[in-house]
Amino acid sequence: MGALRLIMGERADLKQLNHPKIKCVVEAVFDISGLKLKPFFEENDLDYDDETILRRELLPGGKSRAFINDTPVNLITLQNLSKNLIDIHSQFNTQNLFNHEYQLRILDAYAGQLGELNLYKNLLQQRNQKSSLLSEAINKLAQLNKEADYNQFLLDELNAADLKEDELNNLEKSLNQLQNIEEIVQILGETETRLNENELGIISQLRQLTVQLHKISNLGKDFEEFHQRTESVQIELNDLANEISSKLQQLEADPEKLAQLSERLDLINRLLVKHNVQTVKELNEIKQNLENEQSHTAQTEKEIETLKTEISALEKQLNETSKTISKNRKSVIPAIEKEILDSVYRLGMGNSAIELKLVPKPDFGPNGKDEIEFLFSANKGAALKEIEKSVSGGERSRLMLAVKKLLAGKLELPTLILDEIDTGVSGKIADEVGKLMKEMSGELQLITITHLPQVAAKADVHFKVEKQTEDGKTLTRVKLLDSQQRILEIAALISGANITDSAIEQAELLIEN
Repeated sequence: MGALRLIMGERADLKQLNHPKIKCVVEAVFDISGLKLKPFFEENDLDYDDETILRRELLPGGKSRAFINDTPVNLITLQNLSKNLIDIHSQFNTQNLFNHEYQLRILDAYAGQLGELNLYKNLLQQRNQKSSLLSEAINKLAQLNKEADYNQFLLDELNAADLKEDELNNLEKSLNQLQNIEEIVQILGETETRLNENELGIISQLRQLTVQLHKISNLGKDFEEFHQRTESVQIELNDLANEISSKLQQLEADPEKLAQLSERLDLINRLLVKHNVQTVKELNEIKQNLENEQSHTAQTEKEIETLKTEISALEKQLNETSKTISKNRKSVIPAIEKEILDSVYRLGMGNSAIELKLVPKPDFGPNGKDEIEFLFSANKGAALKEIEKSVSGGERSRLMLAVKKLLAGKLELPTLILDEIDTGVSGKIADEVGKLMKEMSGELQLITITHLPQVAAKADVHFKVEKQTEDGKTLTRVKLLDSQQRILEIAALISGANITDSAIEQAELLIEN
């Protein structure tokens, strides 16, 4: 059982191992040819095989690995596959009876509507996801609206400023020029005078030099070059003098323009400080972001309306599907009540009464819009009560066996293991428990762990589980019994360690019957 639970994806406890320093391997082989599990293998990118192998490896140091057909998988994937392959039920595992989700699953399995229920759950998941998105969008819109007025003010301010990326540099240059206009005019005026002054001016003297050098330019290449270079300098200085003269005519003090430039520069600097940036380019990026946020507001409003429409359509489908599910559940309740009662009567609970009630609820639950009341009484004249308040431990096990009998073949679970679920019964009841299990085995592979000869005798195949001590260590072994060994083991269950002839005869009779 421990090995099987590992295969089903339960957490491993290395303390259970005899040799914690040696790798332990647990492997199980399943025939899944009739279980329609190919979609599961495709979804999880696994190789499908009709004969599928599940394996767990417990490694020294506490780690474990899981494999499906030799492909490594995580425990969740292993659990999701194994729950479609095997169901282990022990005498202490009856809490499901009290679980309303499990009780509804009984109805859905019997009604053959697990497909409709999966459709409902998929629709519900979509609706819940979109509801979460709607809540996020509404919160986002509220935040956008909260900031909208201030952001609009900032955007209007930046739009009014109409900033150009190179403007700040140009403004600073222009303002600097106007602030120093007198000094500029003075220096340029002096420069113009020195260049153009008659006889003593730089250009006049350079002109004389050019004439003198021209006289010797034909006497050698070097002299010719001196003349040419002097002539070039004269031309350049003439151009410079003309440009300075032209610039001087343009320059004048303009207090009004100076005030305008100062005001414009102050505006830009205030915006830079306000938005905590360094450049006009960054201010324009902020402006673009503010415009985008306006667009986001409109986009979010549209998104909200779209989500509301989609949620409304999904809720319409959910309502239709949940009505169908409820209708099908109600239709099978009488048959379920009768079948469970028939089984518990056979198991010695002949005074039992049962009633399943569906109560509609307004909201969408994980399994539809139904709540269930599973009412039961094991004693004649006793009031029907919720099942957890109306049955003892032994009665609970028998009732659970009746439910398992009801579901045999309905849930498409290929293997059911009953671990000493018959504890506490004997005689005729034990025989009925065995018969019930035999009937269940016609629908699925049933493995039963039992100490009752009446139950064991009805099995097709027997394994004996025994402990042996070797070299000071206790080992557990499982042995397949032949026909003679079966008789002896059942006889041992009847008479104990000293097997009598009458016990053997009784065992033979039990097996024969």
